[in-house]
Amino acid sequence: MKILIACDSFKDALSTKKVCESISEGIFYTFPEAHIMQKPLADGGEGTLEALQLALDGKYEFVLTFDALLRPIEASYLWIAQQETAIIEMAKASGLELLRPEERNVMKTSTFGTGVLIKHALDRGAKKIFLTVGGSATNDAGMGMAKALGYQFLDEKGKTLEASGENVGKIASILTQDIDTRIYTTEFYIATDVTNPLFGKNGAAFVYAPQKGANSEEVELLNHGLEQIHRIFKDTFSIDTQEIAGAGAGGGIGAGGICFLGGKIISAAQWVFETIGLSTAVEEADIVITGEGRIDSQSFQGKVLSEVLKYAKTYQKPIFGIAGQIQELDKLLEIPEVVYVSAIQTGPQSLEISLQNCRELLFQKGKVIGKMLKTIHHG
Repeated sequence: MKILIACDSFKDALSTKKVCESISEGIFYTFPEAHIMQKPLADGGEGTLEALQLALDGKYEFVLTFDALLRPIEASYLWIAQQETAIIEMAKASGLELLRPEERNVMKTSTFGTGVLIKHALDRGAKKIFLTVGGSATNDAGMGMAKALGYQFLDEKGKTLEASGENVGKIASILTQDIDTRIYTTEFYIATDVTNPLFGKNGAAFVYAPQKGANSEEVELLNHGLEQIHRIFKDTFSIDTQEIAGAGAGGGIGAGGICFLGGKIISAAQWVFETIGLSTAVEEADIVITGEGRIDSQSFQGKVLSEVLKYAKTYQKPIFGIAGQIQELDKLLEIPEVVYVSAIQTGPQSLEISLQNCRELLFQKGKVIGKMLKTIHHG
């Protein structure tokens, strides 16, 4: 019996890779002859590097760089030597989670640290760089990233500007003569499923800056800054970034990636699923086990589990669902492919205790499923 375990992370508890491993260990405990494939899932956000590392046999490169407040940190990216490809997760250097809540100040934060990672990948010999842009602490339209790669920004008086959210609106011109010319010979892809424009009511500042510490007055200033850099982009690069879906992703680094790097925006979820070979894995499996922290009827319409369901429908494979919490059980069981769905909690316990014991609870659930599948297998 071929069992595919393709799960998302259990947020605040366990990474996508550890979720798959824990269930797998449980199944092997009671069904040692099972043939198990693991496909950790991610959609370009948290856990993406883990999911891709397993699929691509990549190696982590550790780099001394800077967080969004320009404090020295060590961050990693994924290097696939045989493909001369680097996969960089913006959140590893410029992420919101790296800052304490009281430190989150999107007026001051910068993507400079992400630029340092890109520069290191170029030094490594990268010919193709994928940049995933979820979870950022920034709203600088990639100004900091560009500065790390040799771009210079001047105000109306010709004075050099430091990269930050509040300085985006002060840019009068962009100097390109000192940029790293390897940018021109490298393919860049900005992976996101955010479709927000650069500025406006649905733009980067209004939609995302409040989550990054901005008050209403600052949101207006940041939005004005993005409008300003849009005009500068148009003058400097002849690109109208406001017309491009996803330009507002990562605090405007979608637009910055297009202009500063010559990059192309791609669907993060689609790219990850194709890269890890999810379709082929579902086709080859007899049973598909999937899950995430909470499953309800909307989960199979979301970005991650919907992809699993799509392939399960195509290849007529049964789905076993595992979650921390199950809601709308009746609706879930109306989905023809979903034949079993269960929460990992074994009794009344607090969310905090469940989060702490998530690995053990998934292992125990794997044991139960393993015994069930062994019984089915041996008829």
